[in-house]
Amino acid sequence: MNSFLCGVLALSALVPAALPGQDGGASAPGRAHGTIFKDEVDGLIGRLRDAARAEQLPALGGTSVLATARLLTAMGHCHRRYHSSDGPVVRPSLQFLIANRKGDGSFGDAVATAWVVEALQVLDAEAYRDEVADARQWLQRHDGGPLPFAAATAAVLDRVRADVFPQHLGQEAAAQARAWLAAAASPLPRESAVDALVQLVACQAANRALDRIQDPHGGAVAWSPMQQKAFDWLLRQQQDGVFAMRMGDKAVADPGLTGLGLTALQTKPRPQRTQAEQATIERGLRWLLQQQRDDGTFSEQLPNYVTCVAVAALSRWDDAAVKPALAKAQRALLGFQNVESSGYERTDRDYGSIGYGNSQRGDLSNLHFSLEALRATGLPADHEAFTKALVFLQRTQNLKSVNDFAGKVPDPDRDGVILDATSGDDGGAAYYPGNSAAGYLVQPDGRSVPRSYGSMTYALLKAYTLAGLPGDDPRVQAAVRWIQDHWTLAVNPGSDPALGEKVRFQGLFYYYMVLAQALELAGVQQVQAAAPDGKGTVAVDWRQALRTQLEGMQQADGSWVNGRNPRWMEGVPLLCTCYALVALEPCR
Repeated sequence: MNSFLCGVLALSALVPAALPGQDGGASAPGRAHGTIFKDEVDGLIGRLRDAARAEQLPALGGTSVLATARLLTAMGHCHRRYHSSDGPVVRPSLQFLIANRKGDGSFGDAVATAWVVEALQVLDAEAYRDEVADARQWLQRHDGGPLPFAAATAAVLDRVRADVFPQHLGQEAAAQARAWLAAAASPLPRESAVDALVQLVACQAANRALDRIQDPHGGAVAWSPMQQKAFDWLLRQQQDGVFAMRMGDKAVADPGLTGLGLTALQTKPRPQRTQAEQATIERGLRWLLQQQRDDGTFSEQLPNYVTCVAVAALSRWDDAAVKPALAKAQRALLGFQNVESSGYERTDRDYGSIGYGNSQRGDLSNLHFSLEALRATGLPADHEAFTKALVFLQRTQNLKSVNDFAGKVPDPDRDGVILDATSGDDGGAAYYPGNSAAGYLVQPDGRSVPRSYGSMTYALLKAYTLAGLPGDDPRVQAAVRWIQDHWTLAVNPGSDPALGEKVRFQGLFYYYMVLAQALELAGVQQVQAAAPDGKGTVAVDWRQALRTQLEGMQQADGSWVNGRNPRWMEGVPLLCTCYALVALEPCR
């Protein structure tokens, strides 16, 4: 979903420290809801994949069928819900397992065979139906017990008490994972890392189960007082230009939040900044510049995403040190693209995409930020990275004339449910091929069309424009038609009404930001929207409309917050305030 830190979804790990009106102390006792141990799981999977590739091993688990099966099972059950459609991330390991299948249908002893059954079942039950059936029969003949991952999850649930929850039961494995990730130069003990990963994912699965039990259902407008009020509020959230996130009881300076905050602060025209304001911004930019790592990224966590945020902030600064930093960042961003150099083929669903980094699947949110960052670093629009990105962009668009994706993808919200995805034809866009946070349209033949929705359709228009497509290109025109047919600032449009009213407000401030960026880049001066009486169309000055909308939503202290749906961290005022200021910048 789902932001110069949204995606929105990426800022779930970046919780600002001690914001006004929020509890700056320890969190209240009780169970954590939603995804737990996200960073540790992502980090371990990334390290295990990097180690396998560096050692040129046949599978993620090396030469061990058991380790590979356990690792793949954990990947399939974790919050990312990996699937065979994730291409080279899992394909070699699946091929390795099948190559080690015995004539009797087993994969070695009963333990290894049981784990392989779970791996094949969660990653692509339909494709491996025969292999799973034969292995199950073999297990029955050899007194095989319950499937091991299900048993691991049950073991976590069995230990839950009034004051002991999955987030506590995974702490030891999480601490070990963080230690391994911090010692990146040291060899990773593969077997122990797989053990930790399985435990962490079992805790994730147990926590999801508990969640289900508890909730089963032309000329520039002058810098305005509204913007200055928000600017002043943001200044109160930083220290020497640096924004922090909370790590336990400590506030830790964070490059992602700092990049986002500095981008928002720099929307105030430089000639209108006071000396003190400019000095604060430059102190923050100097600190941010110092966070760049040797590989060009600015963080180990969500490296692509945070690098895009840093580029957005630094590219506005005229300091001589910025140019070489942007060149390093450009190389890093190009390295994240899912293309031939990383084992992808054009037929792979994710070909041409970019994700959060650390071997994550690509998505449209990350990709449009990445393309923007690449252009900001000076990469020309005719570079092959943009040509390859178009392959993925077309697969996110519900436009049958260009979308060649059809296939099985895991349902992002329902464990074990696989969707038979195909393209629609309304011109809008989804999150990634076959996947939509707005729900699905089920066709008479049972196939699912991911619903187009507002924030991703604007992201598509923005990305197409950054990739050099002109306004008269049929792909661009189809996206603009969707925007005109669904024009609104009241909600993030496009969601399935059956999902409820709250879903319409998810990612609302991210929506405002990407809307403004896309329409500005595409040169859209007015949106031809449906007239209020339903008869014909009316020309909407989107800049004036957006200013008016945001002015009416601003809090008394100058901040903004999504009070209708906090999903994707929009319950955090710092995030929404940054989005709003960036959205207001092109509203001339």
